Amino acid sequence: MTWYSPLENENHKEYRNEFLDLEDDWKKAKSQMKDYWPAQGPRWDGIAMVRGKDGRKGLLLVEAKAHVKEMRSKIKATDSQSVDLIERTIRETKAGFGSESLMHTWLNQYYQLSNRLAYLYILNEKMKIPTWLALVNFVDDESLGKETSLDQWLDHYQEVFADMNIKFDSSSLLNRLVTIFPKGLKG
Repeated sequence: MTWYSPLENENHKEYRNEFLDLEDDWKKAKSQMKDYWPAQGPRWDGIAMVRGKDGRKGLLLVEAKAHVKEMRSKIKATDSQSVDLIERTIRETKAGFGSESLMHTWLNQYYQLSNRLAYLYILNEKMKIPTWLALVNFVDDESLGKETSLDQWLDHYQEVFADMNIKFDSSSLLNRLVTIFPKGLKG
């Protein structure tokens, strides 16, 4: 595995779509991304390149949270073309995950998770770049003044996936979604 972001020697920069410039094999995908998502794209907490047994390069995208309240989010795009593109891609992503929930849930309750799932979908299904999404959820992290126990995280994810109506037998992409629960910061 080659870790790209965040790195101390790059001031802990968190990449957006420019992560596709990191490997020659992915540069074509960056120009194709405009068909699915606005130019900047989401900011990733971590990005790594992984290599399969066949030598093919893939991506590990990381989203990290210290508290369940961080999971609630709404779409912030205001440009009508950007909103239309995001909605079209989220609608396609929802279908890929077998979801029949309202778009409102994906766009106005769990937007950040929605766009992470959309990237998982786009990169794997459209651009054929093997990609995994790691959701890192810090347990008992005191950095925000509120701790979230492992049981609270697990209950929360059950609620989120139920609200989003993600069917666990609907997509092989769920095999590329990893939830991790490391111990958080104390004091």
